[in-house]
Amino acid sequence: MSEEEKAREVVRQVRRAGIRQVLVVAGALFAASCIVISLAAAGVMSLPLEGVPIEGDPWVLESVQADRLRARGYDGSGVTVCLVDSGIDLIHPDLASIPLVAWRDFVEGEPYPYDDGGHGTAMAGLIAARGRLSGIAPGVSLMVVKALRSNGTGSSDTIGKAIRFCSDPNRDGNTSDGADIISLSLGAQTTPLRTNSAALAAVEAVEAGIFVVSSAGNDGREDDGDVGTPADEPLVIAVGALNRRMEIAAFSSKGENGLPSSPSRTDPNRKPEFVVPGVALLTTSRTSSYTVMTGTSVSAALVSGLLALLLEANPEYRKGSEATVEQVKRMLMDTALPLEDQQTPHDDWYGYGLVQVYQVYLRMYSTQPAS
Repeated sequence: MSEEEKAREVVRQVRRAGIRQVLVVAGALFAASCIVISLAAAGVMSLPLEGVPIEGDPWVLESVQADRLRARGYDGSGVTVCLVDSGIDLIHPDLASIPLVAWRDFVEGEPYPYDDGGHGTAMAGLIAARGRLSGIAPGVSLMVVKALRSNGTGSSDTIGKAIRFCSDPNRDGNTSDGADIISLSLGAQTTPLRTNSAALAAVEAVEAGIFVVSSAGNDGREDDGDVGTPADEPLVIAVGALNRRMEIAAFSSKGENGLPSSPSRTDPNRKPEFVVPGVALLTTSRTSSYTVMTGTSVSAALVSGLLALLLEANPEYRKGSEATVEQVKRMLMDTALPLEDQQTPHDDWYGYGLVQVYQVYLRMYSTQPAS
């Protein structure tokens, strides 16, 4: 059986199990007597730490081939991910041992890490949890920048400052102390580049050889026909969400048809680039609890973790150049698995398809990084 046939068999198995798994989640919601916030609010369900079996979502690792890299001993060690979000709650036992190499609060200016919204803590868990729940790359180091208020909003200027902090924390022009990957589980309606500080900062980061991953957006099939910003920037990786049947989630934003919507868009039909699971995934929450999260925020965090595995396995691709970022992105495109009902080579909802990280690993292993 070829590698593609193996990947398709995994997808078929996940799809067959999808309905049953969704029913299990629904049963857990009922048994816990919890209020489930609407999809627009990320589908949050808090679970107490004690007395609840925490198994995570192994089907997610399998669907994107992360289980194959983890089996080889890769966990993201030596790679730094910068999370721009609402903060992080390091009291949670699954997050307490994560190396936090930098923290900055651009909202309240607090010197110590906190999270008054919970979204950042959930994204941190998806990427790096190490405890009862395991993130996709539990060996990474984190930089965390609070740029979102407790209600999940933030200005383009603040997010731009946060991205620049991720790239160069001491602002000395040397990005060697900055992150390898910037994870942006956020987005806004596309605006012209000259007025969008977040988009400008994302472009600068990519030019410095830093990988920037962003949510495609949660506008769904009634959106404005385009992914959000800064995901719409050419070399920023825009990620859409799949449900548990490996179909595009109803809320996941589509790429644009027609002319570019901003000066930065030269090929609008190439967004989003990829899809990964993004519906009802278990992760960490504030006050030592757990949460089920839904949205392209979830998908972006997962892809950030997948990149961390790849950069640990192939450190020569870290802190390279814009050309290096584009090279890895093309490898991701070339190896992505087209899903059922997806147009090829690119689909306005599915992008190039489902990330297959082990295939990228093999491609990187046999290829020299661009200079």
